[in-house]
Amino acid sequence: MRSKGYSYTIGVGTITYYGVSVTDADSIMSDGKSLEHVGVAPDELLLPSAADLTAKRDPVLARAAALVGVELTSEKAGTFFPIEWIKY
Repeated sequence: MRSKGYSYTIGVGTITYYGVSVTDADSIMSDGKSLEHVGVAPDELLLPSAADLTAKRDPVLARAAALVGVELTSEKAGTFFPIEWIKY
């Protein structure tokens, strides 16, 4: 399933933040079945370590790039999607 998130605020003196997530699509596979409640088993399980996150490395993106023939270090991959904190 795919959903779109919507963020809202309410209030004047005290502001309350809230949001909703609305499903707007379903992924149907070639066999006609949905992935909902079934999921997909990964071919490889690759998770970044705490040290990777601290050092801003992304070994998962680097591995994905390698699978399609792109040479990319985990350090360089970590610069593509920097963490940006939402400021209200």
